[in-house]
Amino acid sequence: MKMVAEWITCLDKRPYERTGEDLDIIYSRLKDIKAFERFHPLLLQQICYYGYYEDLDLGVTLYRQGDLGTNWYAILSGSVDVNLPDTTSLPPKENVSLCTLGVGTVFGESVLNNTPRHATIVTSEHCELLRVEQKDFRTIWKRE
Repeated sequence: MKMVAEWITCLDKRPYERTGEDLDIIYSRLKDIKAFERFHPLLLQQICYYGYYEDLDLGVTLYRQGDLGTNWYAILSGSVDVNLPDTTSLPPKENVSLCTLGVGTVFGESVLNNTPRHATIVTSEHCELLRVEQKDFRTIWKRE
């Protein structure tokens, strides 16, 4: 599902700049996306307020194994590879793909407890993501 310009424009605004109409536009898009089907409406409204749109090309590293989490993500289109170092070969290979996450998948929950990322995440094709910053994700989580 390709996002429409109006929706992207609303998500490109800072949360405090978003109007009620902006939030309604964002909500009308998110409620029909697989990643958010089971979310309670109040939780989805908070994500509409705090979320940002990311449009990324193939091969972009979102974060590396060992990094502290700064963002939570939902995949709106495209996919990402979950990579880990291959420690079974000598010399070790840089990374092997553990799995691929596709549309409707959310990841990055380690932002709740400041634990290091367990894997490296790299876009495996053009991706559209919804990103929520750590401080905002924690605020949402505490409210729910």
